[in-house]
Amino acid sequence: MRLQGEVALITGAGRGIGRAIALRFAKEGADIILAGRTQKDLESVAKEVSALGRQALALGCDVTDDRSVRSTVQQGLDRFGKIDSLINNAGYYCDNAPLQDMSDTEWDITLRVNLTGTFQVCRAVVPAMMARRCGAIVMLSSIAAKAAFPFNAPYAVAKAGLLGLTRTLAAETGAYGIRVNALCPGVVVGTEMHTKVNHEVQKMTGTSPEDRVAGARNSVLLQNLTKPEDIAEAALFLSSPASQTITGQSLNVDGGYCYC
Repeated sequence: MRLQGEVALITGAGRGIGRAIALRFAKEGADIILAGRTQKDLESVAKEVSALGRQALALGCDVTDDRSVRSTVQQGLDRFGKIDSLINNAGYYCDNAPLQDMSDTEWDITLRVNLTGTFQVCRAVVPAMMARRCGAIVMLSSIAAKAAFPFNAPYAVAKAGLLGLTRTLAAETGAYGIRVNALCPGVVVGTEMHTKVNHEVQKMTGTSPEDRVAGARNSVLLQNLTKPEDIAEAALFLSSPASQTITGQSLNVDGGYCYC
């Protein structure tokens, strides 16, 4: 088992990619701190983790609230004594609009959840990792941080900001044995975000969800779209000893998306 005896904190852990990561890490021997806004979902995932023979702590957490973040991290440390891996998965996809029509509300909440929230979680976790002189941090960025897509400026800006945060934090913590990397998923099927993006694209362009999915599939070299479990495998790699000399990097997990 690649994470035997380790402890992972996963934000946005109640469903989708976060749930997939939690279960994959548990199968590799990690105990899991599940953080998210919907306690019912977290408790459901906690039962699945327990069924795999690992401990799970389900904690309601709003990453935009620094007090909530610090409480969650402290409760996790009190329970397990350490945090070996941090997976910053909590996110929000904005309502689509041209830049000139984008509301302040959508701009603010998108950056607050995706970028500021991740900053706050990292800030709360890093001191404990530095004290132990080890740790792995994975940011969930997006292919939108690198490619040109219309109508989602706040999301693209926030996810690009995570790449800058990844490099900066890697530079600051490398001497303490902490690795910091980012994943950039493409279209990930079977998630709430996938459903919302389908709706937003249809609203803006008239493209049906079926046609969008078909177009996305035809735009990747492998001709197959990514699943939450694929992201979990990549997160496991970046959190395990297999990536012990990798830091400050971003890894596309998108099937080979052909973007400009």
